[in-house]
Amino acid sequence: MSAKAQTHSPPARTGKWHRSEAGTIIAVILVSVIMLASLVIADKGFGIDYYDLVRDPNAIARNPGYFGIVSNIGIIFWIVGAAAALQAFAATAAEEPPALRRTLLTGGLFSTLMGIDDFLMLHEAVATTGIPEEVVLVPHMILLAALCCCAYIVRAETPRLLLVGSVLAMGLSFAADMAPIHVGGATFVEEGFKLVGILFLTTYLVAISHQALRGRASKRPAIG
Repeated sequence: MSAKAQTHSPPARTGKWHRSEAGTIIAVILVSVIMLASLVIADKGFGIDYYDLVRDPNAIARNPGYFGIVSNIGIIFWIVGAAAALQAFAATAAEEPPALRRTLLTGGLFSTLMGIDDFLMLHEAVATTGIPEEVVLVPHMILLAALCCCAYIVRAETPRLLLVGSVLAMGLSFAADMAPIHVGGATFVEEGFKLVGILFLTTYLVAISHQALRGRASKRPAIG
């Protein structure tokens, strides 16, 4: 039986793996060089001290370390959800149902956009140019709508209530932000709903990513 298993085992692709690994190493080095070169250009060409680019903003401003901690936690969860969904999308090419893969893709892209937006405060920066915030958020809304459409198709096979909870919480957060109410606690309500929405969405994306990867593993042929 051992000989039979060895006979039917696929040959190891050692050479191909090493070539792929070498390409990955080169890509990592190139990205690192580009990032470090950007620091030098910013420092020498634009007068931006590289020291201000590599340190934590709170340390530079001498603020307490807890400043913005909830916002930073939210960004972490955005990226966790994005990484899980996009990795599962890439790993299940042509294996999982198209609707589930589209849900992974749109969910991953939406979570990526929201994470980058929160990290760099993009929509706030653009809004200072005079463009209404509602217009700036159009790409976010389009991706969220696409995610909901894709998720609706696979609702019976996925934990849809997590996504419903996320959309509801984020909708309430947006409504609280847009409402002309300036009372104590308004920001707490807005950010509280936003954090709940992020947690629900991340849990949903991680859950369907795990589901897709488990489905892929169950379809792999046995060796031997």
